[in-house]
Amino acid sequence: MNLASLIKENFLIPLGNNINKPTSISLNSKTVQNGGLFVAIPGLKHDGAAYVDEALQRGAVCIVSPQGVGEKLLPLFKDRYPHVSFFVTPEIRKTASCLAACFYPLQPDNIVAVTGTNGKTSVASFIRQIWGYLGVPAASLGTLGLIVEGRSLPPPTGTDGLNSPDPIKLHQILQSLKEEQINHLAFEASSHGLHQHRLDSVNIKAAVFTNFTNDHLDYHHTLEAYFEAKCRLFDEIMFHGTHAILNADMPEYEQLLILCQKRNLSPVTFGKAGQSIRLVSVIPEAEGQDVMLSIKNETYNFSFPLVGEFQVYNMMAALGAVIACDGNITRAIEACMNLKGVPGRLEEASHGVYVDYAHTPDGLYRALKALRPHTKGNLWVVFGCGGNRDALKRSLMGEVAAKLADKVIITDDNPRHEDASSIRQQILASCPGAQEIGLRREAISYVLKEKKSDDVVLIAGKGHETYQLVGDQVLPFNDVEEVQKGPKQ
Repeated sequence: MNLASLIKENFLIPLGNNINKPTSISLNSKTVQNGGLFVAIPGLKHDGAAYVDEALQRGAVCIVSPQGVGEKLLPLFKDRYPHVSFFVTPEIRKTASCLAACFYPLQPDNIVAVTGTNGKTSVASFIRQIWGYLGVPAASLGTLGLIVEGRSLPPPTGTDGLNSPDPIKLHQILQSLKEEQINHLAFEASSHGLHQHRLDSVNIKAAVFTNFTNDHLDYHHTLEAYFEAKCRLFDEIMFHGTHAILNADMPEYEQLLILCQKRNLSPVTFGKAGQSIRLVSVIPEAEGQDVMLSIKNETYNFSFPLVGEFQVYNMMAALGAVIACDGNITRAIEACMNLKGVPGRLEEASHGVYVDYAHTPDGLYRALKALRPHTKGNLWVVFGCGGNRDALKRSLMGEVAAKLADKVIITDDNPRHEDASSIRQQILASCPGAQEIGLRREAISYVLKEKKSDDVVLIAGKGHETYQLVGDQVLPFNDVEEVQKGPKQ
């Protein structure tokens, strides 16, 4: 699709007859190049319309803004910049994705999108690892950045915490992968990215829905709106005949299946109730799990090297995606026997001490349930909750900790601009008997000093993160490194 097509289909509505052919595209006025196009998107913090003047001064020859806004901008600039093309659009974010695809049209042939509340990073990583085992050049993209064949590159999203890049960065990545002959990509599709139409012009061959639980209500406000954002992947973005990899054991499964059938998507279901990949049994072992799967009337019994039943579900989701993209089942199973966990996802930082990114009630529940079979003594948990985020989950996470752990320590996560003590009190209200140690470093040191040899410790909430956000400060902090330092003497 090119500029003329977008005009013809009313994605772009020109204000006047002057239609230039821009040579580049930008969503940020500071990166506009001479001869470029600037998309003025209204954001959560900044309105792109306020930066049109700067974009024009930097040499923009096309300005795209929302309908109702561009008409007001035109009189302000048309006399000073008579050569510039001004466009309006009824759907500014969707149009931005379409424009990004115009400038960077190449994409890998096999793209898998992974959505859901928990497990996105692990599933995307597992898919990439399985493809690698099959001898296929592959990449994964998301929270941990862009990883190609085990080679980690600088995160394309910077340090803003987004696991779905803006559409221009995303399509630049897609094109560069294709040019490097990397034709297989698994990427995380966040609810924010889906709601903001960042992924609308990606040619997705298969999409995974891992699970759905309480999260991001600070942004979506209601669970219904959060679920609808996730469903956009299947309801609006996926093409007819592509594959939907669905967790048959999640409560929303039937609703998702009906949606996919209406869209003529080909379902691949996994789980204990899965029709495509059925979990027959899973038995905890000393350093992993014994797993039996039924796939296409064949039984596969193998040793899976990671702990936690939720990791088995992540593995099945990845397996379903690879099979949907024509991967060999037997070889893919062999790959599953050699999968490696991603940083900060039940990562064993030292003997009996695990670091996990669990920052939702369901994530904490799954991590504690995963570690219980491997615990002979007490099961400890150290966690907090992030500030300026969904506050409703704080009491829920306290309830989970009180129910599933033997010893609970409430500490700070990323308090951001909230009062850290207030966050801790909201958790403690539903977690009677828990101990409060505000400074995370001291909390980790304390538990390392107090734990017995047959105890197991879960340090939850930050996982792979290498920083702590306190006010406007970004402080160096790494849970794994703190564990490996050992307790303070």
